[in-house]
Amino acid sequence: MNRVALLASVATAALGFALLVIYVRQFQRDVRGGDPVELLTMRQDVAVGMPLTEQMLVVRTLPENYLENRQVLASDLPRVLGVRTSIGLEANQTLLWTDLATTRNDRGSFSNRIPRGMRAMSVTGGDRRAISNLMRPGDRVDVLLTKAKPGSEAKVVTLPLLQNLLVLAVGSSFGATDQDVSPIGSDSVTLLVTIDQASLLAQARRDGTLSIVLRNQDDLAINEGLAETDDSDVLEREKRARRQRRLRIERVR
Repeated sequence: MNRVALLASVATAALGFALLVIYVRQFQRDVRGGDPVELLTMRQDVAVGMPLTEQMLVVRTLPENYLENRQVLASDLPRVLGVRTSIGLEANQTLLWTDLATTRNDRGSFSNRIPRGMRAMSVTGGDRRAISNLMRPGDRVDVLLTKAKPGSEAKVVTLPLLQNLLVLAVGSSFGATDQDVSPIGSDSVTLLVTIDQASLLAQARRDGTLSIVLRNQDDLAINEGLAETDDSDVLEREKRARRQRRLRIERVR
């Protein structure tokens, strides 16, 4: 009887230890952002229009939670060799499908720059003209929505609608090769979105005002749980002071 109890205790302890190991590994995986995925990265600076060679590229890993559809996997190396770049690339920069011409001999149309499963949608009008003067394809933006809140009270609010969207084009310029087409003065900005995000933008602009906020192109963070802003946030001193608090800002280059 004692032997059976001892064996049961040992089996229970072994099972508990195995479950603990599995939990720790899963926790470490979640902290790291998922399993590492091999991506192609530039080993050196490459000028616009240059065909890619294996010597120009190096394989780097990135956690799968931080991947984008437009990043080129290491397994796709044969597909990109010999393909010309549509923009100038810098060393240590992750290679993107949107950085490449569509064929070895052609820089391709704008539609071929859209990764499979994604969509391009233009946001026009409003106050986009001023910020678009400073914007270039490849930049990243957030989109804010200002509209009247439905209900009996006539309350206008502003809320973060979408974050970290890639700018595909400004006006009719969609790459560094389009130097003859200046985006200055254009009020049209074309964004890379999913079909769900496109539906959200279409509905939002129907009776609201969209504002585009430019962000650092290397900043991929998504701020969760941001509250909407109304007149009280502007008029009440306490709320204004809370919004004024900020993180330490890195020095502007």
